[in-house]
Amino acid sequence: MDRKTTEKKKLSMIFPDFEGTPLAYRAFVPPLGLLTLAALTPPEFEIGFVDERSDTINFDEEADVVAISAMTPQAARAYEIADRFRARGVRVVMGGPHPSLLPEEALLHADAVVVGEAENIWCGVLSDVLAGRSAGIYVCRRKPDLSGLPFPRHDLLNEANYLPIRSIQVTRGCPLNCEFCTVPKNFGREYRIRPTDDVLSEIERLPSHLYFVDDNLMIKRRSFTGLFDRMGDMDKRWTGMAPLAIASDAKYVDLLARSGCWSMYVDVGPWLSVGLRGDVSSLKEQVSRSVGYIKKLQDAGIKVMGSFVFGFDYDEEPIFEATLKFLLMSGIVEAEFLILTPYPNTPLAEKLEAQDRIVSRDWSRYNTTHAVFRPARMTPEILEEGVGYLWREFYRQTDLPEGFVLPNVTAEARRAHERILSAVPILFRDMAHEGVLTGLSGVSGKIGVEQLVRIWKSSNPPIFTRIVGSVYEELGYKQS
Repeated sequence: MDRKTTEKKKLSMIFPDFEGTPLAYRAFVPPLGLLTLAALTPPEFEIGFVDERSDTINFDEEADVVAISAMTPQAARAYEIADRFRARGVRVVMGGPHPSLLPEEALLHADAVVVGEAENIWCGVLSDVLAGRSAGIYVCRRKPDLSGLPFPRHDLLNEANYLPIRSIQVTRGCPLNCEFCTVPKNFGREYRIRPTDDVLSEIERLPSHLYFVDDNLMIKRRSFTGLFDRMGDMDKRWTGMAPLAIASDAKYVDLLARSGCWSMYVDVGPWLSVGLRGDVSSLKEQVSRSVGYIKKLQDAGIKVMGSFVFGFDYDEEPIFEATLKFLLMSGIVEAEFLILTPYPNTPLAEKLEAQDRIVSRDWSRYNTTHAVFRPARMTPEILEEGVGYLWREFYRQTDLPEGFVLPNVTAEARRAHERILSAVPILFRDMAHEGVLTGLSGVSGKIGVEQLVRIWKSSNPPIFTRIVGSVYEELGYKQS
């Protein structure tokens, strides 16, 4: 038998690097799309996975096919990567949010482009590309049945590069059709839900911390009561996205807490910015209600992460000061400040194009930290400066929670511990602190900075050392 017919084909999957938000730890959460695609790949393929945010691409490696997934801010880098492999004769397939929005553009850099969901077409794409008969753009015309989907290939990850959290998707599609959102374009407007038993089976295989990536997990929240009720016996901790108004239902909040919900990402911004005119008191009733909701969630043990988007036509410059004032009274433990971004082929992009307000088509700037259009009531520069101000001021004024004390350490070591802990993502500080306490439990005598740093490194996941490495160096200790 010809040896070439028995050798496995090599498929290299690449997630390109890009400029993220100031919440740098997000780069240490593994992507889900390519791992899901890997699970759909026939067994005759040997699969390699490279996350360029933490690994280096070997452009000289032998590969039969390279698959690249890209969001819009990754597009320029994705095209560079694709062009380099194709220059060597390696076949390239592209997919993900940006190629799905602009497939003709992506096809200039690829042998094939997958638009939307891939379950019903992926094997055919691979077969065609290897045979040299690519159809170019492959569109998922029939939405896949979400029953019995294979579980993502988390085994392809280098665990040392990531936080101890894994992503899971429970729904696809969204009926809301917000003008700035790409979800309806990529997944359709029909709201589809995976069977509860399938989701629970996947959860059982995952580590203790989970991230539900669904944009609208709570649109039909009663559809998930069975899932959350059964998760209560699984000893998992999870985070996801939901409207703040879920806190109006005390029984549902209790269900979420019992299910292991340890934090919730909520979109606070639009109602705040549309009503504020320079003073948070102009929305006194709404602010009071929202602060009450945040307190109810956090009293239940669910940390609240707030998302604030700026650049809507009703936003004026005083919104930044008013938002900071709201944040400091709200009790929100983590916040992100985003600039409204007109992703290509969304209703927002079409509206701004028609008004000649788009000022940049450099896709690398479409990452919610740059103003790529002219706002209605301020300049792009003022919008960027205002959002930057919020990033700086909120995190400068966010102190460590009370109770983070250490036994048997010097005052200098305690200060070092607080400095290191402040570099750890807020949602993982409890875990990091508990790890250090465990490491200290077997040590006698007063502990200084040098010994404390050793305990930090040995008592926590390797990724924590990577995240806080610059702080170690500030304290005078090099990373090993």
